[in-house]
Amino acid sequence: MSDTGIARQVLARLTTFAAVTAALLLSAVFSVAAAAPAAAAPSGGGSVTGLTFTNVNNGRALDVQNGNSGDGTIIVTNAPGYHTTWHLNVNPRDSSFAVVNDANGKCLDAGVPNRLQPCDGRGGEKWYFQPTGAPNTFMIRHADDKNCLDVLLGATYNDAWTGSYGCNNTKPQQWTVPAAAQPQAFQLAVAYAAGVCTTNAGACSWTAESQTPAAPLPKQCISPVWYNGTQKPVPWTFSLKTTTGWTTALGFEFQTTIGSGEASPIAASVSNSIKGEVTYNLTQELGSSLEFEVPPANYGWVSLSELATKVTGKWTFDVNGFPWTANDTITVPLRNDNAGHASIYVAETSPTFTTCGS
Repeated sequence: MSDTGIARQVLARLTTFAAVTAALLLSAVFSVAAAAPAAAAPSGGGSVTGLTFTNVNNGRALDVQNGNSGDGTIIVTNAPGYHTTWHLNVNPRDSSFAVVNDANGKCLDAGVPNRLQPCDGRGGEKWYFQPTGAPNTFMIRHADDKNCLDVLLGATYNDAWTGSYGCNNTKPQQWTVPAAAQPQAFQLAVAYAAGVCTTNAGACSWTAESQTPAAPLPKQCISPVWYNGTQKPVPWTFSLKTTTGWTTALGFEFQTTIGSGEASPIAASVSNSIKGEVTYNLTQELGSSLEFEVPPANYGWVSLSELATKVTGKWTFDVNGFPWTANDTITVPLRNDNAGHASIYVAETSPTFTTCGS
């Protein structure tokens, strides 16, 4: 092979890496459509730092009794307190989290009273947020039994014990976080609640308010880019990135199907309000590979021209408990519409490659 051909193949490989990386980055961009400024929630787990939790009823902060750090130390509320700053270690599977004290690195463990214990993944250390509707204010619920972080007996003095108690959404069970942390806390609440909805259809509901006309979205690369450095056309099979085509402005992972291949409850509730032929998995319907002939001295790749509609509405979570809502805009892919438009793969070739649209 000539030096020129080798250089072109090296360039093609580098271009492939850049294109795939760009596509992955684009697919990971979300914006929070809620009653708060946008902020990124931890992606794939991670930590939320710099938190204080102030009880709405007594105005005191979550603290460790007498500043102790030993196992079994009782969790109390105090003002100004000893060790009142905390961070969250987020579970990437369901957006539950451990509440970790910054001063001693130990976790809030559920009980009556709540106590400080080593962070070892025990069930008592798994919590999640549930918004109350008041600014920056949440119930902090235990993931196993759904109890709430509570100031016992509604005490309003320093050193008041906290416990894990049946939720009633009263002020002793309501906690404010710093305004800067509200978007992250809200995002975690949405992600956890959406996960519940995928397995329990009755836990949430969707109310559609408007739908945009079906239209093609900007093309996106869904394959590696390959360069034909030969002097002849070459048939090439392109493996395609798996995509359902569904996205949500709230940013949670949108499960569209269940194991049987049927629509998940959360996707079905949205599609029931859609005009057009909804698809739950574009890759499954259009195929996972595409073969076409790439001309000599040309780049080849595959783009997805997705026909989609955007539906704006409102989720209601914890329908049978303490309902709360979140506004959302969901991009729903359509197999086709009444005007003859359809979602299709596009075989692309060009002597140069910069982006999918070039």
